[in-house]
Amino acid sequence: MGGGGGVTPTSTPSSPSCSSEILPLEFAEYVAVAPVSDGDESDECCVCDDAEVEALHYASRRLQDRSLREAKDLIRRYKPGDWIEGAGGTKAGDYVLPEITTLLLVGPRCSGKSTLVNRITSVFDKDDDPFAPDRVQVSRNSKSNGTIFLREYPIPRNSNAICIYDTQSLSSNPKKNFQMLHQWVTKGVSPGEMATWDADDGTMIKDIKPSGRKYSFLHCKTRKVNYVIFVVDGTSVLESTDGKNKEYTEILREAFMYPFLSIGDDKPVVVVTHGDRLSMKQRAHVQNELAELFGIPVQQIFDIPGSDDYQTDLAILDMLRYCIQHAEQNLPVKLSYLLEV
Repeated sequence: MGGGGGVTPTSTPSSPSCSSEILPLEFAEYVAVAPVSDGDESDECCVCDDAEVEALHYASRRLQDRSLREAKDLIRRYKPGDWIEGAGGTKAGDYVLPEITTLLLVGPRCSGKSTLVNRITSVFDKDDDPFAPDRVQVSRNSKSNGTIFLREYPIPRNSNAICIYDTQSLSSNPKKNFQMLHQWVTKGVSPGEMATWDADDGTMIKDIKPSGRKYSFLHCKTRKVNYVIFVVDGTSVLESTDGKNKEYTEILREAFMYPFLSIGDDKPVVVVTHGDRLSMKQRAHVQNELAELFGIPVQQIFDIPGSDDYQTDLAILDMLRYCIQHAEQNLPVKLSYLLEV
């Protein structure tokens, strides 16, 4: 699974693996190893009693809680410019820093973009407000129009450092997708902006406009997109690679390859949703197929299912770290710095 592992500004996403890590003392002390004696060729470990097993589980849970806490604290403390690497002797003050680092969600209908916003938010709500309602209304079937008006969601809630934009789904019309995505990435995004460009599935703009913002004279700040999160449905990818719906992966590849979706040399990060409907073998197959389809490493693909567990939470935090780090690597340098050089 893409994501997981330690979350630091310079680490590389990796799958969590207990076997390759040195166990902390409070965890390792519960691992029971059979005593070794001369001539003893047995590979078996001694059997732990119930108390030892319970202690082992408790220590493991403590280790997980600490990992999540540290990962969340890293995101909470972040401010634009914090993770600039300073190549060539530059420092944060030499770059044009965004007021807030803006991540744009892109993906086909029913790919799970809105659900992903809720899932990301819930990771932080577990500490801040466990009973907070979902932020985004989720479309449960293809009959819904889905997201029509762009929405800005600070991460965590009320953050002034990171925000995610939920957007209208990609359509089967490549020309429309190109126009829509090019507008967002090159011109910026603004909350409340209507994202429907023409007739879409029989619903005309004139029928949608009345439900939009009533006070159109109120100006909302336009934000420059700093990085793109490309969201795909794992079940649809699996069906497409099996030959049942080739059109799905064709739409994905064409949109993903638009050069303006890349920030510098960095192509969008990919999030695979609905993995909880697939087996682990199928999920791994989907990631490998997408890596081949998009020409990116598997480590750039994050498996984020709908399940609420430690591994998913850590994958979400690692995905956010990956996006922010790569966004900061491609911030423009101030003209004044270039003139000095």
